[in-house]
Amino acid sequence: MTWRDYFQLPPVGRHPQEERVLIRNFVAILGESVAQSFLALPVFGLVMYGHMPLAVIALWVGVFLLHECVFAWLLWRFRRDGPAAEMRRYLDLREWMAFSAALWGSMMLCMFPVDAADPYRMVVLLWLAGSFSVISLLLAPCRDLHLIYFVGYWAYPLYRFTSETGTLYDLLLLGIGLFVLVEWQFVSDFHQIMFQTARLRRSNQGLMASLQALNDDLQAKHEELERQQQALRSALEERQRLAESDALTGCLNQRALRSQLTRCAEQSWQRHAEWGVAMLDLDWFKQVNDSYGHLVGDEVLRQVAKLIEQRLADGMLLARYGGEEFVVLSPRHDGLALLAVMEDVRLTLATTVFNGLPADRPQTVSIGVTGCQPGEPVQNCLRRADQALYHAKRSGRNRVCLAEEIEPSGP
Repeated sequence: MTWRDYFQLPPVGRHPQEERVLIRNFVAILGESVAQSFLALPVFGLVMYGHMPLAVIALWVGVFLLHECVFAWLLWRFRRDGPAAEMRRYLDLREWMAFSAALWGSMMLCMFPVDAADPYRMVVLLWLAGSFSVISLLLAPCRDLHLIYFVGYWAYPLYRFTSETGTLYDLLLLGIGLFVLVEWQFVSDFHQIMFQTARLRRSNQGLMASLQALNDDLQAKHEELERQQQALRSALEERQRLAESDALTGCLNQRALRSQLTRCAEQSWQRHAEWGVAMLDLDWFKQVNDSYGHLVGDEVLRQVAKLIEQRLADGMLLARYGGEEFVVLSPRHDGLALLAVMEDVRLTLATTVFNGLPADRPQTVSIGVTGCQPGEPVQNCLRRADQALYHAKRSGRNRVCLAEEIEPSGP
């Protein structure tokens, strides 16, 4: 295995999801350090001015600025190519990080001249410690680069201090050794924290995805339940409509009529207002069935029901009472208002040519109308309307009679 093969080993090969999170963290931290390096390197060159030859300073600053430019270019390629080439661009960055470690070790020769004064050495040492703290954070995601960077960065400074004599340098040597050990432990622990954080994030993402899928499934089931309930309500409403509708004409049947009569009486009592009932009977309808057949008779009944409903005012209800008899309920109108509507119905039927009947064979209707007082029993109302209808038939048919006009006044 060559050195290049070693540095292309992924940091967490058995955990690709966590590895990608660590890669992105590494790139994010590296991008911040590169931006800061373009400001820090010229400042450090000024610190070295007067302690080292100008040519050496210019070389040092130039080499490191070029070094950071390469990092910036690699970072740009990493972001440009996107997730598809993420691993390949990351390996390029790792190779340059390995070269960077060797570069730092060689540049220590320029940063520590033999005849440099102690204060300058202290400044350089502090600067190295601060820079290495930042680099330690940068190295945390890629655990397998730690050792080479630690050795490459500190090998020469430690060697120089071991070659110096005096208590100060012994203390510096001890301090640097402790600092390196602490940094090593910090980077190792921080790597584990980052790895566990990445794993926890992936676990949370999986949990959130599961919860979202569960929520979507519950939402779909809720919507399906709503559809089923709506279909059930529609079916029940349709069943109720069919149960209350006359099969031939489509208007209310006698069962629904009785329910509506009770409701009209209750509303009248609550509003303390009169309401109306009308009974209609087609004139000489038996002759239609006898002369033209029951199929024609059924068709005439359907047409009559449709025409009546078209002439009714809002809120009025039409029901088939039986055979050729119909009832109209007027919950919001009194007997006189209902009388005017029924007269319009009578005229409409008398002037209509019905399908199945000759043009000279009109189908007229006799109608009895009555007004109902609040609290009055509905049977009394129906009886009066029926009496008015009987009076209309005895009076020659094809007419509307108001029960209050034919009943005798007084007890």
